[in-house]
Amino acid sequence: MLFVDGMNGVINHNETVQWLYTLTGSSSRLVVKTALKLLIVFVEYSESNSPLLIRAVNTVAGQRAVKPWSYMMEVLEERNGADTELLVFAMTLINKVSKISKCKREGQKLGSTNSLLRVLLRLWWRSRTRTRSTM
Repeated sequence: MLFVDGMNGVINHNETVQWLYTLTGSSSRLVVKTALKLLIVFVEYSESNSPLLIRAVNTVAGQRAVKPWSYMMEVLEERNGADTELLVFAMTLINKVSKISKCKREGQKLGSTNSLLRVLLRLWWRSRTRTRSTM
């Protein structure tokens, strides 16, 4: 994905971004970690890629009848927290999308990503404190 032609191909083919986001819901930690890394590279490549990721997430959520960003929630709600690197990648992706989405794009403000970040952090923190209190 780091080659310019390859990245432009991914940018122009939203189904690939949808597929990468879908991989973050895999049961394999290695697959999830790799998909998160690739999505971070995608968002960092250009600020205009953040809305493309948001659109891909919303499309996947609509197709699968789940809430948007539910795969990220599953990563953050991991009970044992054994793979902190996975948690860091998930939060990095959310932070990058949140930061870029604050700016106005194409004459409209990209809605509720900041509130999404707050909700995700709140739920993650609750799951972490519950896990610690049961130990």
